[in-house]
Amino acid sequence: MLIYENRKAKLLNIFKIGINPFKKFVATGEIKEELGFVTSRKELTESIIDIIENNKNIILPIIGEVGAGKTHLFWNLKKKLHNHNTFYISLENYRKFYYSLYSEYIEELGVGFLRSIANELCNKWGALERKFGFFHVADIEKVRETAFEQISKNFEDKIALNDIINAITAHQLDPYKKLEAENWLLGELMDFRDLAHLNLLYDLRKKSYAFTMLKITIENSKLGSVLFIDDFEKIISLMKKSEEGSEEIFDPSYLYGSEGSTLDNRAAQKILDKILNLQKIRSIKIIITLNSIDSLEEIKRKIQEKDKKLLLLFKNPLFLSNFEENDIFEFYKKNMKNFLKSVNYLEFMEEYPDSYFPLNEKTLRNINDKVNGNPREILKLLIKIFNEIIYSDESLENIIHSYEN
Repeated sequence: MLIYENRKAKLLNIFKIGINPFKKFVATGEIKEELGFVTSRKELTESIIDIIENNKNIILPIIGEVGAGKTHLFWNLKKKLHNHNTFYISLENYRKFYYSLYSEYIEELGVGFLRSIANELCNKWGALERKFGFFHVADIEKVRETAFEQISKNFEDKIALNDIINAITAHQLDPYKKLEAENWLLGELMDFRDLAHLNLLYDLRKKSYAFTMLKITIENSKLGSVLFIDDFEKIISLMKKSEEGSEEIFDPSYLYGSEGSTLDNRAAQKILDKILNLQKIRSIKIIITLNSIDSLEEIKRKIQEKDKKLLLLFKNPLFLSNFEENDIFEFYKKNMKNFLKSVNYLEFMEEYPDSYFPLNEKTLRNINDKVNGNPREILKLLIKIFNEIIYSDESLENIIHSYEN
């Protein structure tokens, strides 16, 4: 017992340094989340993976209330979908959609992936054929002609496609333009002089260029592609803003059209059109997250007005429920184990695997009940409790007692 008490005292001293074991817990599309899903959600994960691996172009809605852990779901899927490139975008930043999407895709996969795609494409287009003599010298103009003949029927904007073929072939076959071409393919912003040197009209900020480049890279990747679009409610909220109307003296509709055509509504319609247009990319799977089934039905009504055939892409929604009672114990233990490992004190949990110190089962159960199992709210309360343990002059017994009641 004395050893246990000494180990508890050591752990409390670690906390008193100012380290909150739950403060660092984050789940965003940019910051990797290390924790796995709790047991009650494994069936959901398996269902999503099964749908992704056994379908081509689909839209899969995931329904879960605010704070249920939809972004945490993204990281869990990313670890488990081994045969797919899984990337994330939020509609909080919806401007330059295709350019942002392509940038996220390439940033996730890295420059090595881009070089490999460019190399394989040029080889398909005849770059391995010798132009003359013993040494390998490719006929770059012939390669470009072959490329355009092979794939142009699959692309709407022929000018964009031609420029992209020129950039890819310059990257692989023209040593004097390789660096500039790579920067262009990575989505770097180009001024007129850079574009003139590459003999290109635009960089990838131009909508049709970014979409065409996205289509080429995804369709020529050896792995499948899963796009996880978080916060799909953004589209609905933009549309609702315009539908509510305005009682201001100046009504924007005088300049921008009737009530259904305000700036916000037009922005929402455009982003929805762009997302639906992604289905022209072969075998892309899209996961969208929403807060309610009503929001999903509203989205479907908007899509039906555009093209009801697109509704065939929608799979039945899956639901991300809040924590069950046992989940909070598992969640707490997993996070504490990661924390103890980070501070090189894992032996505490190894010797006392059933301990929830400095909390206890009753405290954790009360936390879960208080917020109806909402993971985000559970996390907020855990941060609050540990902040009190770290910074308060109250004894641990008094702090824990206040949460037990």
